Amino acid sequence: MNSRLHGPRAALRGAIALALGSAVVLAGCSGTPGNTGSNGAEPVTLTIWTWSNEAREALEGGIIDAFEKENAGIQLEVLVQPDKDYQTLLTTGLAGSGGPDVAAIRSYGVISSFADSGNLVALDDVVTDWSGFSDLALAGASSRTDGKIYAVPQGVQTAQVYYNKKIFADNGVTVPTTWDEFLAACEKLKAAGVTPIALPGGVAGQTALAGEVFGNARRGANEFSGKFVAGETDLTDPANVASIQLMADLQPYLNDNVTSVTLDEAVTLFGTGQTAMFPSGTWQVAGFANLGTDLDFGTFNTPANPDWPSPEVTVAYADGGWALSARSEHPDEAHKLVNWLASAEFADLYADAMGTIPARDGVTIKNEHIAEMYQRYLDNPSTYLGLAYLRYGNPWGTDVYGEEMQKVWLGQEDATQAAQAIQTGISAWFDPADFK
Repeated sequence: MNSRLHGPRAALRGAIALALGSAVVLAGCSGTPGNTGSNGAEPVTLTIWTWSNEAREALEGGIIDAFEKENAGIQLEVLVQPDKDYQTLLTTGLAGSGGPDVAAIRSYGVISSFADSGNLVALDDVVTDWSGFSDLALAGASSRTDGKIYAVPQGVQTAQVYYNKKIFADNGVTVPTTWDEFLAACEKLKAAGVTPIALPGGVAGQTALAGEVFGNARRGANEFSGKFVAGETDLTDPANVASIQLMADLQPYLNDNVTSVTLDEAVTLFGTGQTAMFPSGTWQVAGFANLGTDLDFGTFNTPANPDWPSPEVTVAYADGGWALSARSEHPDEAHKLVNWLASAEFADLYADAMGTIPARDGVTIKNEHIAEMYQRYLDNPSTYLGLAYLRYGNPWGTDVYGEEMQKVWLGQEDATQAAQAIQTGISAWFDPADFK
């Protein structure tokens, strides 16, 4: 495995997928009446499961119609299952009858566990053309056990700092180019009575995401990840401790009661102009649009100081994929569907409808914010270590990170102790040899 990622095609194939569940129907059939085959037979209906209402709306907003027009005799039905129960429901659905033909599945450890169950079809030879997909996306859709691809990647997410352009302008703050400038901007905003940063510190996974946004380059980005996965260092490394210390140093600039703030509360704080910045992912572009507020925002990568082991990077990870059930009663038709899901045509339609970075090339991004994030991703991406490598066993490394960061903010331990606790937590199951 390469230790650095030089572009979206850089080798990453060591980390693999996780999956989710299914069962309550929140959205229904989008098939076109009379879509019969050339022999006049009744059409075959393929069922797609997802946890995302946004994905259902995108698929039913014209994408399904495009597929059905090209594939006479096949109709598609999209069912949305509750996100909080998705993995459990999908486990049951894939193992028995009444499950999906194709299911959205989250990346890395989740997909890997579902692949190991034998309930998914390896797609290496089912999909006829993988050439357009980035290595980052394919790594997230593969099994760590056998290295095979078990899902068509949906997209790539990046994470960065969102900032309120009006608040910056009103307070004479410009986008910082070094970490020292970033801290100075935070101090200037705070002195003016503005809360610099909204952070959902009550949510472990969101805290871990913020830690990646602010600390990835300080830790050494992909060079550190490569050494970590190779077993040449661990999370007690001084470079990783330094990245945790950055999060501790930010505490004076975070929203009040940070250890109890939820994601919705943090989104509202930033989206309504109560804070100047918010570390989060690409998906928030659509989220802020849906708030209905007049929010003029931009994004930037966390700037690095010259003495850091890495220049600034764009934190990135694979965002799930479309998996084929081994129990589909219509395998021939399902094969046609997954090949279409792997096409540039689908990627173009889906990226536009969902406002996400595509997992493959040949796609035009229309949203200016997403296009800017995509270009930064192409320039210097860095893997979200916690998501790509630390969710293959219990406890998840991202959960332990969030819990330990709370203790740091509450003054119960320091960055060195937090790093040791996170390493101890994952040592129950993490073995670098599993990722070779």
